[in-house]
Amino acid sequence: MNLIFDYLIPGEPVWDFCCDHGYMGLKAYHSCQFPEVHFVDQVPHIIARLEQSFLTKHQKAEYTQKVFFWAQSGENINSPLNGTAIIAGVGAHTILQILRGLFAQNTMNASRFILAPQKQEEFLEQELSAWNEFQTRFKIADVTHIQEGSRHRKLLIFDKVL
Repeated sequence: MNLIFDYLIPGEPVWDFCCDHGYMGLKAYHSCQFPEVHFVDQVPHIIARLEQSFLTKHQKAEYTQKVFFWAQSGENINSPLNGTAIIAGVGAHTILQILRGLFAQNTMNASRFILAPQKQEEFLEQELSAWNEFQTRFKIADVTHIQEGSRHRKLLIFDKVL
């Protein structure tokens, strides 16, 4: 989680897709480095539980950043997506589905994508390399690895082409 956090862009919003427990978004919130933190998960009770936990345990009156909770599929977000978007802990197909949906809705204005597929890393890389619309708007900035127990996962960082 610390490695992913280190790739967030201070001063820009953070979008934590498929957030489950919201650890990354909560870490971003408590750092006070990001003006907005968005938690996105398609499972309504996950978002409801996360929002309740946030309100009772994490929200600080002295913090000025805004927090948003989205109980919907990531590909259906219809608000402009700015800053850093994290899509981690899900498969390559889900990551591609979210990215394609965001592009189709023309809400994509992220500065950076942090992608950490749970499986099929090579498939994801091949699909992104062959996707012309993605390639014209984003370039690979870094590839690194995360170790989770005995498992190694690839972390792909894409930055907006200026």
